[in-house]
Amino acid sequence: MVFVHEREQSMKYTVSNLSEVKRKIEISVDQEQIQQELDKSLKKYRKKAKVKGFRPGKVPLNIVKNLYFDQIRAEVMEDLVQKSYLEALNETKLIPLAFPEIENLSFGDDNDYLSYEAIIEIKPQFEVDGYLGLELEKQPVEVTEQDVEESMESLRQAYAYFTTVEDRPAREGDTLVIDFVGKVDGEEFPGGASTGYTVEIGSGTFIPDLERQLVGLQLDETRDLDVVFPEDYPHGDLAGKAVVFTVTVHEIKEKKLPEIDDDFAADVSNGEVSSLEELKQKLEEGVKARKEDLVRRKLVDELLAKLRQLVDFEVPECLLKNEKESMVQNMKSRYRSQGLDADMVDKMVAASEEKIAEDALQTVKNTLILEYIAEREEITATQDEINEELRKFVAQSGQDPQALREYFQGREMELQEMLQNQVLMDKLIDHLLEKATYTEKVVEAES
Repeated sequence: MVFVHEREQSMKYTVSNLSEVKRKIEISVDQEQIQQELDKSLKKYRKKAKVKGFRPGKVPLNIVKNLYFDQIRAEVMEDLVQKSYLEALNETKLIPLAFPEIENLSFGDDNDYLSYEAIIEIKPQFEVDGYLGLELEKQPVEVTEQDVEESMESLRQAYAYFTTVEDRPAREGDTLVIDFVGKVDGEEFPGGASTGYTVEIGSGTFIPDLERQLVGLQLDETRDLDVVFPEDYPHGDLAGKAVVFTVTVHEIKEKKLPEIDDDFAADVSNGEVSSLEELKQKLEEGVKARKEDLVRRKLVDELLAKLRQLVDFEVPECLLKNEKESMVQNMKSRYRSQGLDADMVDKMVAASEEKIAEDALQTVKNTLILEYIAEREEITATQDEINEELRKFVAQSGQDPQALREYFQGREMELQEMLQNQVLMDKLIDHLLEKATYTEKVVEAES
């Protein structure tokens, strides 16, 4: 489709469809409009021009033009591009998703014409039917005695304490404080050395072959350990390599677990319960809540997958780009918080590139489809609901409310929009799940 428009002969534009979501707006501004803007800008410069021998505002225009015309011309061009672009958007009612890409910008040497192309992306136009009453598989929630026992053991492990060991070698389950230096062919390698490093033998958080060989080391002992890195080790240059680690043991700590009794129940609950039976009941409720949350998340994933199957549309590249950048930044922050160095972080992100692209595409599609359904179902967010979402946001962030207020100072509208969107999406998902039909998912027992 091509749409041509001339506005009072001063500006002309043509809109072309490059795709379902991409538009090219070809815009031209005539000589009369350009000259008016140049004259206006020239007079502004005259008011502030400082030229020896002339009073402010009295400098002849030809002198001002000779001194500042290149600067004036550049500013007028930028101003006319912005004004004409906004006028074209206003006339066409197009709503771009991001700033335009300006191409083929041309400004006549004699100031007789200005033309350019603005490439924009807009939201895809589509319809979705059949989104109510979707059939979903729901796994029944059942809490077993084993679930409660495992939860109790996790709690017990969390309240473990440590005693220093001096009269025996390290064994499985001990926590060691060590120094180590790794060498390949007699040469140290980046990231292969550390001092005061804490590792629990058997935790699986260290290089497997090295962790196993820590068993049997004595306090203050230094020993060379021959280690082979796993074939799937993230650092490709070390995968499968034979390395010699020189390890020195500074501390050996033995984990001691508390007795599971009424006193333990009172301690771990801060006095909320007074008996072991009450604690078991609390743990059972917690396990049930976690399982129900997991079931819901699986239902939401299935719901979104089925919604995506109902409609096909082109996804704007700018939305995909923004989502991928957000995912990459979140992934990098997560890896940095785990203590990984910058090189390792970049490699792990690069290895996830295909998965990131796939997830970003699904996320953007989900958002666009849900926005369409929310509007069609007339689902809205009240201010009370937004305020409650803000309260939850502050509580879940774990940050000081004053620090959050300072972070969003001047960006209150951004925060309001973020919270409103979250409320809308939550209400819409609840609505769609309520209208769905369910079949029970059969879970095969482990053999």
